[in-house]
Amino acid sequence: MGTYIKRKYSYPVLMVINIVMASVRLKVFPYESALYHITLSITALFLIFLGWEGTLLIHRLLEHVIPINKKPLLKISVQIFIATFLNIFLSYFIFFSANTLFDVGITPLWDSVIYLMNFFLSVIFNLVIFGAYYFYQWKNNLINKSNLEKEQAIVKYDALRNQLNPHFLFNALTSLNSLIFENQQLASDFLQQLSKVYRYTLQNRDKEAVSIRTELNFVQHYISLMKTRFGEAIQFIIKVDEVDMEKGIVPVLSQMLIENAVKHNSVSLENPLRISISSDGVYFIVENNINKKAQVETSNKLGVQNMKDLYKYLTNRSVEVENTETHFVVKIPLIV
Repeated sequence: MGTYIKRKYSYPVLMVINIVMASVRLKVFPYESALYHITLSITALFLIFLGWEGTLLIHRLLEHVIPINKKPLLKISVQIFIATFLNIFLSYFIFFSANTLFDVGITPLWDSVIYLMNFFLSVIFNLVIFGAYYFYQWKNNLINKSNLEKEQAIVKYDALRNQLNPHFLFNALTSLNSLIFENQQLASDFLQQLSKVYRYTLQNRDKEAVSIRTELNFVQHYISLMKTRFGEAIQFIIKVDEVDMEKGIVPVLSQMLIENAVKHNSVSLENPLRISISSDGVYFIVENNINKKAQVETSNKLGVQNMKDLYKYLTNRSVEVENTETHFVVKIPLIV
C-alpha cells in the first residue's frame, strides 16, 4: 500500500460515516429500543473499521498481481468484487452475533440491507483508495514539474551568469593593453580587479544566494574596472541600508545589471551614465538613466526574463522592471 493512504485522516471519516448511518437508522426505525440502536451502532462501527482495513489489505495484496498504475479499471473492479464479499461475510458474522447476544430483532429483511450496504461501502472504500492514489500522483507530478522548472531556470541563469561576456572581456583587455604602456601600476591594479571579478564568479557559481554585503564587496571590484575604462563618464551611487546587508541575493546579479546598463546606453562625459544601487527593506534596486545608443549590440533579451524565472522559486515576490523614457529600474526581491 502506498503512502497516499493516511490512516490518521481515514479513521475520523469512518466515524462520520457511522454517525450518518446511525442517524438514518433512527429516522427509519424511530420506535426501536435504545438497546437496538446502541448495539447496531457499535456493531456497524466494528464492521466499517474491519471493512476498511480489509479493503486496504485486499488493495495491497492485489497490487502485486494487478498494479493500479497499469490496469486501474480491472484493479478497481476485482477489488470491489472481493471487498464486497469480504464485507458481507463480516456483516453476517458481526450482526448475527450481536443479535444472538442481545436479541435486537434482526429480521430476514436484513439480508437485502446487508447486501446493498456492503456493496455501497465497498464502492465508497475503493473510490477513496483510488481517489487518494490519483490525488497523490497528481500532487507528485505538480511537485516534480515545479522542481524541473526550477532546475531549468537555474541552468538557464547559470549559463548566463557564468559565461564570459566577450564584449566586456574584449574591452577590459583593450583597456589593460593601453594601461600597460601608459601606467604600469594602474594596469597592475586593473588586472587584480579583473581577476577578483572572475574569481568571485567562479567561487559563487554554485550558490543559490549570497549576502548583500558579500555582493557589494564584489561590485566594488567591478565598479573599479568600469571607472578605469570610462572615468567620470560613468557614475555610481550605492545606498544600501545596513539592516539589509545580511539579506540574500543571487550572486553576480549586480554585475549583470550594470553590464546591461553599459551595453544599452552610451557612456560619455557630456551625458554620463548614472547607476544607483539601493535597497528599501524588500527589494535590491538597480537603476540607471537612459542614454540610448544609436546602435546596440545584439541582445537576446533573455537576461531579465531568466532572472524573473529563477526568482519564482526563491521567494514569493517577483522581480519588478520599470522602463520609462528616462530611467530603467530593476527591483530584485531580497531573500530573507
